[in-house]
Amino acid sequence: MNFTVYQVLAFIGAIAGMAIVFGLGYVEGRRAHRVELSRVCRARAEEIEQWRHRVQRAEHEQNISRLNAVQAIELVTEERDRATDDATALRLQLITANERVSALQAVSLNDEAAEDLAAMANKLSLAATQFGLMGATDQANSARALSLKARDLSQRYYAAQPAPQLEAVA
Repeated sequence: MNFTVYQVLAFIGAIAGMAIVFGLGYVEGRRAHRVELSRVCRARAEEIEQWRHRVQRAEHEQNISRLNAVQAIELVTEERDRATDDATALRLQLITANERVSALQAVSLNDEAAEDLAAMANKLSLAATQFGLMGATDQANSARALSLKARDLSQRYYAAQPAPQLEAVA
């Protein structure tokens, strides 16, 4: 088989054309790959930047939360300290009140003292009558006034006592 020059040149031209087409396809494929790689790199960089921003925001919010927690703990501690101080003051007031009640109970009237006051009131009334018969009106008036005061104290004691409760017969 003999090939003519035109056939050989056409064959070489066809091979060259295919080489050029394959070369252009290869170059275009590489360019498209570079563009795609560049797009993926930009997307990855943007995603990394977003995550970095989210991490920084989360750290910032965590710091704010820590500061808020510290402030809340300080407020609770201050309130607890105030409540402790108030409780201490109330305990002191209670102790003082208990001491006053004890002191009042030590000097308060009892049934025997009330009966003695009533007896004194009767004796002072008798003395006032005797002073009146003897003509000592100043002494008689003074004895009557003291008798009325003693009788009033005795009656106030009995009025302040709770009423006796009757037991129910079963």
